This record gives sequence, C-alpha cells and structure tokens, in this order.
Amino acid sequence: MCASEQFAHMAQAMGYRVRLRVRLAKALHTADVSRVMNLSGREVTIVSQTPNQPLSEAQWIILGARGFLGEEEARGFGEQLRTITEFAGLCSRLGIDVGLNKPTGWVNEEFARSHGFIQSHERLLPNVHGLAVVPDDESTRFPLVQIEGIVRANPEQFVNALAELAAGLPVQLSTAAEGVRILNLALINPQPLAQIALALSAVEALGQDEKWTDAQAELIKELATQVATDAANQNAERLEVAEALRRSLQRVGLRQGVMRVLARLGLQHLRKEWDRIYGMRSGLFHGTVRLPEPAIA
Repeated sequence: MCASEQFAHMAQAMGYRVRLRVRLAKALHTADVSRVMNLSGREVTIVSQTPNQPLSEAQWIILGARGFLGEEEARGFGEQLRTITEFAGLCSRLGIDVGLNKPTGWVNEEFARSHGFIQSHERLLPNVHGLAVVPDDESTRFPLVQIEGIVRANPEQFVNALAELAAGLPVQLSTAAEGVRILNLALINPQPLAQIALALSAVEALGQDEKWTDAQAELIKELATQVATDAANQNAERLEVAEALRRSLQRVGLRQGVMRVLARLGLQHLRKEWDRIYGMRSGLFHGTVRLPEPAIA
C-alpha cells in the first residue's frame, strides 16, 4: 500500500480534523496558551504553532476543529472557518494572512524518521499556510522550521554617502524629494505588497512636475473651444465635454509623466517593463490579480 493510500485508509478509519494555520500582524494580548470557542456547533481551538507557546508570543496560530466523519464535511467547515477568520481579522483591525493553502515547510518523511525526528508510527505532512484537512488522530506531525536572522547595514556605506552628498551642498531635490521619502518608507515597511505600492508611487512622483508643451496646451484649448462652439443650441452634453477637456487635461497623466522621465534618463527600453509591473500592481490592488506568495516576496 502506497503512502497516499495508507493516509486515506487511516483517515477513513478515524475521521478528519481541520487545521487552519494563519499569520497575525500582531500577537494576541493574552497569557493563555490556548483558547477554545464554539463556532457553528463545532469546538474550535486556537493555539500557537509552537507547542505550549503563549498566544501573546505567537505570530503564527493554528485554528483546529475535530470530529468530522468525511473529508468533504471537514473541508466545507474549514473553508467557512478560513473565510470568517479573514473577515474577523479585518473587523477587529488585527490583520490576518490566511495564506493560499500552500506549504511553507517540508521535510522528507524518511529522513525525519531516520534521524529520530518522528516515531515509526507517525506521519509527517507539509506545514500549510492556510487550510489543511488531516486524519483525526495524534500521529500527524508538521515540520516547524524557525530561522531568525539579524540584518545589519554597513556603516561605511552610510557614512560615505553622507560625506559625498555633503560635498555637493546645497542639494536641491525638487520633485525627487517626495520620491526619496517614499522609497525610504518602502525600505522600512516589512510587507512586500506595501513595498511594491510605495516604490511604484515613488517613480510616479518623479513625473509629477511634467507639463504640457506650449503647443500641446494650445491644442487642448482649441479642441475644447471647437467642441463648445460646434454645440447646436448650446447642447448641454457637448458643453460638459468641452469643460471636461479644459479641466481634466490641465496636467500630464501619471503614465505620461513616467514615460517622460524614462525618456529624459535614456531609459526608454524600460517602458514595456514599467507597463507590465504597473499593470500587475493595479491588478493586485483592484482585486483582479492574485499573485502567489513566492512571486510577491
């Protein structure tokens, strides 16, 4: 019997449990190691992914429910639990990442067994960020890989940059000043999606001082006048269009500003790449595109 068949056989014999592993923006302010609550007639336990860790120290928590006779029943409840957990995180302003039901950690089961990490009767399953349905017993183990790194910057780079900039005083950044501020905010922010949004906003800021040429401004004025004067009996709809031309085209568009900046810097070859990345960002923030977590990171 192969491993998948053995897994299914054991699950059918003892039922299923729901395991929802999520990441919190901030830990819960409680000394409790676990919380138990009743949700839609099911007992749901909330614990840290690290055994016996107080919830006040946990950035990753597990919401678990047991006693499901069938996998379909368990998965249905799990999907609902996932939905209300994400919604509750928003309502309580906690901030919860429920993941995409993809593993974030995996260790070969035979390797783990040969090194004594799991016993002969135990199974090792991928540590999923999101929803997993597993056999309802005490023999399932999940790899928990915790790596803590401290990143420090080279002081010489910072000091040398200060000295180089000071040699050129006074420094006038004009519109670039806002871009520099936004890029610093992007570097400080730990969240990849926020970094993407801020970094692209910084590039857009560079094009905000772009203006229509005199010839372009005159053409816009002529078009507005032509639309207004051609309106028979001062047609209200055409007059609205004429006013929109005068009002809406006073400034160069965001994309046009960026294209001009790229041209001025000799970076015209990056135009298509800008459109690609900007389109991806727009899709992310308008809800029409959802990237997998590795692509975001």
